[in-house]
Amino acid sequence: MGRERFTINPFPALALTDGEKNQLLELGRTIIEANFERDNPFFKGGRRVDPHRWKLSKERERMKVYTERPEYQGDDAMSNTSSTKLPAILSVGRVEGKLDDMMFGVVNPTLEDMRIKASYVHDFDGAAVLSTIVSPTEEEPFNSVVVKWMEMDIPLRRTGVVQNRDYVYLECTGFAQMPNGERAGYHFLHSIDFPQISKLSNRVRGDLSICGFFRQVAPNVIDVCKTGLMDPAGDMIRMLAVPVMTEAFLSPLRYVHCGQMRKLTWKMEKAHAEARLHGAPNPGSSCRLQDQEEN
Repeated sequence: MGRERFTINPFPALALTDGEKNQLLELGRTIIEANFERDNPFFKGGRRVDPHRWKLSKERERMKVYTERPEYQGDDAMSNTSSTKLPAILSVGRVEGKLDDMMFGVVNPTLEDMRIKASYVHDFDGAAVLSTIVSPTEEEPFNSVVVKWMEMDIPLRRTGVVQNRDYVYLECTGFAQMPNGERAGYHFLHSIDFPQISKLSNRVRGDLSICGFFRQVAPNVIDVCKTGLMDPAGDMIRMLAVPVMTEAFLSPLRYVHCGQMRKLTWKMEKAHAEARLHGAPNPGSSCRLQDQEEN
């Protein structure tokens, strides 16, 4: 993955008014509450997956990815076969680690953060930050609300038969409180449209709506529930899209490692900055001084 894919913003600056930012914040709250209300019964109900509704598509370590059966007609069906012709996707399982480490691997409000995360998680191929609405702080390091663009490589793209898909979306991360008082980390992406963000040549604009919740259930065990829809637009590549999307829904397996590496990098950079601030001597100079004293 070339660094240039994370340094060039293909769009003009996206200037949002305070009113537009407030609307996006309200949209984020609404989506989080709706998804939390839908997914909370999964955590409370013993993490049971209905086999009549969900078909196992992929499994790795302690994570399983399901696709919603097209014949399922329940009131809670997520797939809209008449419009997307794509199944909803459900990813559930457990990951070793600490919730804060996982959330540090999830949150990526800046271009540099996106670049680092992509090097570990491999969940997209090109990206840009279009507008920052809420940035993490020392008091709330995982709270972030950002408008982004990303591009995903589609199999056979290099043949010229199909084009890459890209998405413009609102991304939110943070914590929600469960009814029992426990905290659950959340991460959601939801497509939005802006007149000034036009479609790019040689790419097809898709739609997505994905929400994941993460809960610490034991000292070193995190429960994961992630659901969503990704419509790449265009009948021709839908059969190619589902495997790409199910693989992307396994990304929580890599969040904790990503978070740990980011924390390690941050600590090293902080220590280096403090050493420079306090004028720590060059190790080579110290050695030479000691040699002179001994002589």
